[in-house]
Amino acid sequence: MTTAVALAVALAGAVPAAAAVGPGVARAPAPPPSFARDVAPILDHWCVSCHGEKEDQGGLRLDSYEAALKGGDDGPVLVPGQPQNSQLVAQVERRFRPPMPPKKRLPRDPIATIRAWIAAGASP
Repeated sequence: MTTAVALAVALAGAVPAAAAVGPGVARAPAPPPSFARDVAPILDHWCVSCHGEKEDQGGLRLDSYEAALKGGDDGPVLVPGQPQNSQLVAQVERRFRPPMPPKKRLPRDPIATIRAWIAAGASP
């Protein structure tokens, strides 16, 4: 095997998938976030211990899509299509009192996923 062929073979495995598609070829856009696939795992990990079936602080349950849409004692916590007007986003971004989760800050990626889900219409 020549050096050029060996180099080409070695680099072939290092080509990113986008480059393999080729220039001018459009990729399908990623689907918008959904509650079941993207948001429920975040809420299960960070929120459901206080806002679930066993305990529903503030009358708020976040353990199902229907419950999340319903909201709590103070009304709805999300406005589909309007993350800027959704109490859930304000609380996980710590712009609303009490901040949620109360003891540990939610990382940026889960917040971005919740925000994108609401912005896309908060689909199940």
